[in-house]
Amino acid sequence: MFVFLLATIAAVSAQTVYDSTYQFGNLQAPIDRAVVFDCGSNPDRAFKNWNFVFDRTDLELPGTFTIIDFDVDVTKQVVGPLYGRVEAWRGFVLLGGLISPTIQVPCLPIDPLYGVGTCEYGDICQILADGKPFDALTNSTVCYEDSVLLSIPQDKCGCDGLAPKHYGIKDWNKLIDLSGLESGILTFLASGDYEIRATATDANGDEQACIGVRVPVTEFVDPNDTSGGWLFGRKKRSN
Repeated sequence: MFVFLLATIAAVSAQTVYDSTYQFGNLQAPIDRAVVFDCGSNPDRAFKNWNFVFDRTDLELPGTFTIIDFDVDVTKQVVGPLYGRVEAWRGFVLLGGLISPTIQVPCLPIDPLYGVGTCEYGDICQILADGKPFDALTNSTVCYEDSVLLSIPQDKCGCDGLAPKHYGIKDWNKLIDLSGLESGILTFLASGDYEIRATATDANGDEQACIGVRVPVTEFVDPNDTSGGWLFGRKKRSN
């Protein structure tokens, strides 16, 4: 019993802590499942206690995944601008289950606004304000459907509508579609274990949000593709 207790303590002590102390870009072992956590270090940040529930434990590219539930606490009135930045690191699983040295993934633009990898996104609040859906019936922009589900006032469905309270959507079942990624982007991404840190800072440079992600990424190969499928954006050799 004493040996079992010591082994249990050792196992718990060795577990990765998912908070502001997490060291990004320093993978020591393969990632076996997706984890999303709050990596914020500013105690006065506006967004805390992020929680996502997904329909799968990995990411397959190209492919889709579903956010089943979503929760976050907003601790104070959100005031723009909020400057978004995403940083990404990748490691590869080697023979014997070891992990390769982690490299930071540079930014690969997808369009004038978005990219994959380590990218700057400018003022998120302005992006939300400029990107509101257009309703042809009323000939005007309308609030995002997700904002309505979160009970955000429809006349303030950007950052200014986020009042201090808990926000959450149960049984959201929000489909995220990544099936249209170009082969060149797949070549750039490749399969591997990824760490992602998404942050938002205010005009003073103070952190207002931080989301950490660990996820194993695999390549989808159509079993009915007789041409050999894609391997990191290139055609596989058929047997």
